[in-house]
Amino acid sequence: MDETRKTQGEEAHEETRSRKSKKKRSGIGGIVNAVLVIAVIGIIAFFAIKRLTKAPEELETRALPIVTLTSATTGSVEEQSAVMGTVNPSDTYYVMPKVAGELLEVYVENGQAVKQGDPIAKIDNQKQIDAAKSTLDAANASVTAAAQQAATAQDALNRMTPLYQAGDIAAQTYQQTKNSAEAAAAQVQAARAQAQAAQLQYDTNVEYSTVTAPADGIVQNQDMTVHAMVSQQSQLCIITGNGEKSIDFNVTDSILQNLHVGDAVVVSKGGTDYQGTITEIGSVAGAQTGMFTIKANLQNATTIPDGSSAKVTVVSGKADNALLVPVDCVYYSGGLPYVYIYNGETVKRVYITTGISDGTNYQVLDGLDGTEQIVGSWTEDLYDGATVRIADSTTTDVSGASTADAGDQSATAKSSAASEAASSETAANTETTAAQANA
Repeated sequence: MDETRKTQGEEAHEETRSRKSKKKRSGIGGIVNAVLVIAVIGIIAFFAIKRLTKAPEELETRALPIVTLTSATTGSVEEQSAVMGTVNPSDTYYVMPKVAGELLEVYVENGQAVKQGDPIAKIDNQKQIDAAKSTLDAANASVTAAAQQAATAQDALNRMTPLYQAGDIAAQTYQQTKNSAEAAAAQVQAARAQAQAAQLQYDTNVEYSTVTAPADGIVQNQDMTVHAMVSQQSQLCIITGNGEKSIDFNVTDSILQNLHVGDAVVVSKGGTDYQGTITEIGSVAGAQTGMFTIKANLQNATTIPDGSSAKVTVVSGKADNALLVPVDCVYYSGGLPYVYIYNGETVKRVYITTGISDGTNYQVLDGLDGTEQIVGSWTEDLYDGATVRIADSTTTDVSGASTADAGDQSATAKSSAASEAASSETAANTETTAAQANA
């Protein structure tokens, strides 16, 4: 029994100690929570008082975006387009034989410079030459025979003429003799014409047996082999002019409408620009590309390799007496261009129709009449109907600072606002922590 009483006493003592410990911890927790709540309230009160005591001028500086103004101008504008082209020799000659036969001699090699009339190759067309010689000989014989007949007929006419004049022969006999003489003379003329044609044919065959260079230049694509047979459709080689270069490029129909023979182009290759002039404009679109081929001659471009690609810049559009606005003033919404117009204190969004551009100005086709004050600078606070302040480096605002410094003030205000937002967020987080502790 004594042990039972002792155990009950110990349990009662332990319960009393536990209650005292819980009460002590509860008191400490309450003190901590009270301190946290007071700290949160103090932080919130500090920023609230700071916000309420700010100068109105500072708030106004942050609220109103500062912009510059400009206006549309009237002038000329050119739009440029760049395409790729292929550089070629200004003159290219495809050397082909004018008679068929066996190649007896080849006189040139690839890369060799030739002058006009220099021999390229010799073709064995002796059979054609022999045939032409026979025709020529026969034609010459015909001329001789016709001439003899004409002489005989003329002698007969010469004898008949005095007799006819004396009345010793009939008029019919005289007329027949005269007709015969005239016919014989005509045959002589015909025989001589045939002889001349035969002579030309003979000379041509002799001349064509040696293929010559049609112009000064460089031999390319020469793949002739001695004793090979060639025809009049065989390409023996190519001779490219050793002077200036040309470039071929393709353009769309819209660009074609603004190009003319004699227009200037700029060709860029390897960091160097070369001047050129349009010499040919194609009138038929390519079946596959639907584009038109343009050719331009280049100046001082002999160093550009033949067949290489280069960028060609052309004037694809031009407008005179056009209403122009700077490209920096034009914005887009849903693909539609617009500008901001200043109306006293606010700005208004005005959609416009643009034409060509030279990268500095846009041509305005519709939407402006040239009298508007256009916002020339952008700010993230700019929107349709926004109230703005106009930048003026010579004007001082009510705070005593020039409006040229307003941008810095605005930036400072935005930085201060950001700091306040961060501090407010910190306070909110602290308050949440305190609430969680109380819970």
